[in-house]
Amino acid sequence: MKTMPRPISGRRPPRGISLIELLMAMGGVSLVITSSAMLLHGVMRAQSESRRFFDDERTSARLARQFRADVHAAAQVGAQVAAPAGERLVAFTLPDGQTIEYRHTADRRQIQRRLLAAGNPTPTGREDYPFASACAAVVTVAEKQIHLELGAEGADGELAPPGVVRPPRTPAEAKRKPPALVVEAVLGRDLRFLPARDGEAQP
Repeated sequence: MKTMPRPISGRRPPRGISLIELLMAMGGVSLVITSSAMLLHGVMRAQSESRRFFDDERTSARLARQFRADVHAAAQVGAQVAAPAGERLVAFTLPDGQTIEYRHTADRRQIQRRLLAAGNPTPTGREDYPFASACAAVVTVAEKQIHLELGAEGADGELAPPGVVRPPRTPAEAKRKPPALVVEAVLGRDLRFLPARDGEAQP
């Protein structure tokens, strides 16, 4: 007569995963995914702000070079101390009669350089200098010294005094520094090395 094998003592019968354990596992996975997404979003936002910062730096350098070159090549200048948004900041007249004007756009995020032929109000060329955030722009003239300054806006939209910054319009703008640029140049500096025309005095 055969005897049945006795069950091994201490061995538990197999069982499935309970609903509570499954929910806990899903919650842990969701937490990891959410944390990873937030970290990735933060990294992407930091990269975007870094690109904007370096774009502003390159734009500022490009504007400074061009503005200084225009001042040095100009024969005459007509400027406003503080121009409303969208209006002309300054205009330079070249020896050949062409006019170069700088404008601050209405959204206050861009400086435009326009080239106009003599007697023609339609621009024959234009170059844009866009910035990531709004800024104030002021051009001042003291005899032959031309001064361009870009910086933070004050409450009235004009250039704010040092240390005074307009409240940001958006949270992203609060983390973004407005462009800061100061350019000084001597009017007609390049013309000193040109021979004077008949009947004209050397500048």
